[in-house]
Amino acid sequence: MKAIFVHLKGSHRGNTEVFASKQISIGTDASADLHFDPLIDGNTSSRHAEIQLKECDYVLRDKGSTKGTLVNNRPVNEIALKDGDLIEFGAGGPKVRFRVKTDESEVCKPWTEMIEDSLGMARTSQRGRITTATAFFRQLLWEAFTQSSHTFKVGASLVLFLICSGLIAYFYIQFVMLSKTAEKVRLLEIERSVAENIIKAYSGGVCLIQGTFYFFDEETGEPLMMMGGGQRGIHEYTGTGFLVGADGLILTNRHIAEPWWEMEMSPYIHREPTIKPRFEVFRAFFPGIKEPFALKVEKISDEADVALLRIDMRGAKIPILELDVTGRGAVVGEPMILLGYPAGVNAIFAKTDPEIVKQLFNLPFIPLVQELSNWGLIRPLTTQGHLSDIMHNRIVYDAQTTAGGSGGPIFNNKGKVIGISYGIFPGFRGSNFGVPISYGVDLVKVTSMRKKDK
Repeated sequence: MKAIFVHLKGSHRGNTEVFASKQISIGTDASADLHFDPLIDGNTSSRHAEIQLKECDYVLRDKGSTKGTLVNNRPVNEIALKDGDLIEFGAGGPKVRFRVKTDESEVCKPWTEMIEDSLGMARTSQRGRITTATAFFRQLLWEAFTQSSHTFKVGASLVLFLICSGLIAYFYIQFVMLSKTAEKVRLLEIERSVAENIIKAYSGGVCLIQGTFYFFDEETGEPLMMMGGGQRGIHEYTGTGFLVGADGLILTNRHIAEPWWEMEMSPYIHREPTIKPRFEVFRAFFPGIKEPFALKVEKISDEADVALLRIDMRGAKIPILELDVTGRGAVVGEPMILLGYPAGVNAIFAKTDPEIVKQLFNLPFIPLVQELSNWGLIRPLTTQGHLSDIMHNRIVYDAQTTAGGSGGPIFNNKGKVIGISYGIFPGFRGSNFGVPISYGVDLVKVTSMRKKDK
């Protein structure tokens, strides 16, 4: 066994001394084994105390010192020291922490004595208070570990390692589960606010398309007149589109870019190849921008009701909508959001102050939309619903829309555009239709490649 003194106060503060001898003399005398400085440690006598090893116990005996010896702040004349005792050599003098180191192969006490000593020390350290189970077992384990064989220490260390590993694994699993739960909550919060986020981020990139067109005879250049009158047959309509490129590309429906497509006209139009359509007005109004943008047809899809238009951006800062290019963004049953201008001018009037409506109501169609833009009234409507069915050429959803909403973007709950609204099911508001955005992505790619080749 070895006696270890950890100096906490006095001339040797911060040092540690180890003694393997069975008798240790203590004092300021030069011959003392545990020697203190007489000038600094004036409260310690020259031959202050001694410690002897007796049957695995270190026994401290005061040698008639002037200011006494204190163990754990209590004056003593003789005491069997325990590992961890605090010794003060003279009241106010140097203090040391006494530790005991047992050789690996050395077992000094049987288990019964270890338990008795542990109980006694626990009772002493608590100063008469009820000993807690924690203090008892801590002291018991420490005694067993320091005074047991090498085999016991290895076994105890292995058990402790397994317990610690189990606790670490348990808390790690709990942490992972908590993290997953927190992530689910975060995603739910995002989904709840997705409509608000989409409106804030992208409504400024959804435009109202205004168009008027008529038919003319390509040979004569003369317009077709209305039946029973001398005026041109002017067709007026509105639709929706959305910006998809910084170079002014806008996606919409083909029947918005070519409103005469599949139009039920008089039979003579189909019989006469010289009869052609012509736009009188074809322009886009974006929220927050008073002046409209002239529209030009860039490319028409031959596979679906999709068209790509172009505007001159004129340096305007308009939000560009993000398209789902993975083909996996549309999932049956998930929430969806639709932006657009269903019912066109009538819907704008419905949410406008009646006094303003009175001022604008009698204006012709073309200046009327311009005035609505001047008043800052052109803003897309938002409807929400769920995806009912997904097919290769069609998306079915239940968000409400109507004529005028054609060409509007369909968003998934991640804020990506997954389709373009194009039709309604008359008589049943539970099903409306959109074209998968993949058709629009193909148009944009073809147009971009053609631009690079030039």
